[in-house]
Amino acid sequence: MEVCWRFVQMTWIQAIKPVDGMDRLVSLLDDVTGGKPKLPSLVVVATSTDATSNAEFLAALKTRLSGSGNSALVPHAYADQDLVESAAKKGLPPYAALLDLIVQGLRRRIPRGAGRNWRPQRFQLAQDILDADGKIDAAGQARQRARLLALLYEHWESRNPLLGWARGMSQTDLPVQLVGTLLTAILSGPLKWLYTRRLNGRSTRWFRDLVKNKVGEPGDFASQAFPLLSIGDLGEEPRETLHRQVLVRAILEDLSDLMRPGRISPRRRRRRWTPVLLLDGAHPRVAALVDEFAQQMKDLRPAPLLVIGTLDPEHAARVAKITHDVPDAATTLNRFVDGERAALPEAPYLAVRLPVAGEESAEENPAVRTWIESHPRVTPQVPGGLSAVAPLSVVVALLAGAVGFGGYQYLLGGCSDTKINASGERVGVIEAGCSFVSGKIVDNDRVPKLATLEAQAVENNSDVDKLKDRQGNPRYYRTVIFFGPLTRADQAESTAPPNAIWQLEGVVHKQKEHNELADSDDGKVPVKLVLANSGDRFADGRWVAERIAERKRAGRGELAAVIGISQSRPQALEAVGRLSGIPVIGAAMYGSGMTANPNMFLSSPFNAAFAEEIAKWVRAQPGTQGAAVVYDPDDTYFSKELHADLNERNVGSQEKDVVAKEVPAVNGTTAPTLETDDVERLCAEADAVVPVIASRGDQLLKLLSIGAHVKACKDRVDRPIRMISGPGGVVVAGSGVLANYPWVKVWVTGLAGTAEQSERIAGANAFGMAAQAIANAHHLTTQVPVWEVSQVLACLRDPEFDYDGLKPNVPGVDEGRIHIIEPS
Repeated sequence: MEVCWRFVQMTWIQAIKPVDGMDRLVSLLDDVTGGKPKLPSLVVVATSTDATSNAEFLAALKTRLSGSGNSALVPHAYADQDLVESAAKKGLPPYAALLDLIVQGLRRRIPRGAGRNWRPQRFQLAQDILDADGKIDAAGQARQRARLLALLYEHWESRNPLLGWARGMSQTDLPVQLVGTLLTAILSGPLKWLYTRRLNGRSTRWFRDLVKNKVGEPGDFASQAFPLLSIGDLGEEPRETLHRQVLVRAILEDLSDLMRPGRISPRRRRRRWTPVLLLDGAHPRVAALVDEFAQQMKDLRPAPLLVIGTLDPEHAARVAKITHDVPDAATTLNRFVDGERAALPEAPYLAVRLPVAGEESAEENPAVRTWIESHPRVTPQVPGGLSAVAPLSVVVALLAGAVGFGGYQYLLGGCSDTKINASGERVGVIEAGCSFVSGKIVDNDRVPKLATLEAQAVENNSDVDKLKDRQGNPRYYRTVIFFGPLTRADQAESTAPPNAIWQLEGVVHKQKEHNELADSDDGKVPVKLVLANSGDRFADGRWVAERIAERKRAGRGELAAVIGISQSRPQALEAVGRLSGIPVIGAAMYGSGMTANPNMFLSSPFNAAFAEEIAKWVRAQPGTQGAAVVYDPDDTYFSKELHADLNERNVGSQEKDVVAKEVPAVNGTTAPTLETDDVERLCAEADAVVPVIASRGDQLLKLLSIGAHVKACKDRVDRPIRMISGPGGVVVAGSGVLANYPWVKVWVTGLAGTAEQSERIAGANAFGMAAQAIANAHHLTTQVPVWEVSQVLACLRDPEFDYDGLKPNVPGVDEGRIHIIEPS
């Protein structure tokens, strides 16, 4: 027995080489696998010029995850050459067979006491679809769909325990046989209907979305399943790729279910580990799986499993920017585990170079050898003491209280300072536990997702709580509120995305950058970010401002400034007036009249600066005899002022200018102030008279929408109309919809080289200006962590105040700061 144990130890030493840093690297992997999923996606790739070293490393990790006998400490599956050869004998599509063996391996290795009856239902459904291939030959797509659904139901029915019990009764002797037959007949119809309904419901949205992204066509479940079959339109290679994508996604969805059993389940306390996939990339199919899991896990938080694979050096270099040696990999992994998500330069990959014999880095370290020999297994954080069933009675007893507490959290917690307005938008102030994602949701890849930005702000704020000063005490910090229209009303006239979305994206990125610098720089004050939604066009700005004004303004963590606002509107000016004594720094705001409140500062140039750049551009256009300005005379602080600034520079005229009002009528549609005749004239005269849009994004979209049906406009595809927009057109350009109008080329004015970056910079500058003012007020005025917001106001009003060369409320700040963004 002793001889056998020594042999195992020697094998370990050969497999996991006791080189510098290996103990720290393996220990960190143990920590990840031995605890519940809590990290974003992580794919550890071991690479070496010696393929044997790669295989031995994976085999050694497999041993660490295994217990004695057939047990396992952590669910895991090991895919190597032997598994690939076994899959080839099954007669299934290549990836289907290989992934099926991987799933079987995971199921067999769920530790005792954690529930072994995990059912990967989504993976089984994907297999059922592939199994139907070659069995559907009915003519007509409707019959093919019906045949596919029937085959899928037959597979499901054969696994249904209730129907199996009834069918078993129907095969026994009378009179039980009659009861079984009757039950089978009664149950089959409703169950088949319910099953078909479920296939087209939320439970398969993951499948439909994935196939839609691949083939570009929406449809019901059966239609989306056809591309996986030979009767579909995909070629053999794209179809095999889609098989792999669907099967991998199904496994990830099923593993997510495995790791979040019901809260009253006794198994919940026993599932204190992270499942692991060990993939030996020496075989091309397994290497492709490493890439596929990495791609599909990239945005999962937390990831339901850890992937550890091996790849040849050339492949590893393609997917990971940096290949670390073992000590550096251990340091990088430690930073990642500690919360520094940017530690992985090419997320989610961490590439580790295993040293080979003869290299200095391959020399054995006796201390590392000792650690490896004394830590042969992973130690999962499985609870001991009482049985896991014991807490079940307590959970059931407290269930009613939990429901009440949940209601309390919603009404008096994260959503307590919000309401749903008449347009269906959630407006108010949130920090965590609530979301503004309601009402109209913009589905556009070029428009940031509000839910993602909310989550990033929460994560950034959580990082602030972890910061310590030199004495080890929690760092002093302040709070800034981003206040602006973060949603759009679900109405016909609300078509352009809210520009505040891009600004918020710039703010959360700047917040993260600022707080990371503040961690090592006492000259900076860490900042938390709170979000406030005014509703579309600042409709509920006054109500929200009153919620903000109620917040405390002195002391650690309290409110120091408000940023954003985002729109030069009378409603915004009124809301700022409700924030008396609170510094407000506008982001992409250009109306000079918005500075009427003494606490309001603009970080962007005024309308006049944009008018100057537009005038230069118009004069430079060949063949130009003039310009026609499209504006809204009722939009006092933006469009009307920009129109006047343009007229002062001889851009536009009373005869040529066009009125396009933004006035919602009682029925929820926009009053038809922009006539078809106006648009037709703009297009007909466009060779000599340049249209200049001094309105907001919705008016630009309105003009383009009308022009798409006007012959004088839509016939100009071969010689597109030249048009330039003030900063109101940035949101239209940023959303990418200008590509739908090939008969016009629209230049846009902004603060950066692209429309999206223009708004991001506006938000980042507003945040940066607030952060600098907070730090200056804190460090120049007092070291006592109780100070008033008035000190930030005084700092901003100081003529010497400067942030990256920007001064608030200065019209001509930074000559040349305004960019003319060319059509993409």
